[in-house]
Amino acid sequence: MNMNQIINMVIRRVMNIAINKGINAGVDQMAKRKGRNADDPDLQQDKKRLRQTARLTRRMGKF
Repeated sequence: MNMNQIINMVIRRVMNIAINKGINAGVDQMAKRKGRNADDPDLQQDKKRLRQTARLTRRMGKF
């Protein structure tokens, strides 16, 4: 492996971590909107669906 490949691999990994943290932060912010109870089952389902969609999007981005 040459240095360019190693640098690209590290940058790709760091960017994936940053993107994942950003998506998770966005989901958490959506959950904190006014008028929503943290124990609300609909909210829990929404969060679960958003995380599943984000996971699928991340997998599709790898191709």
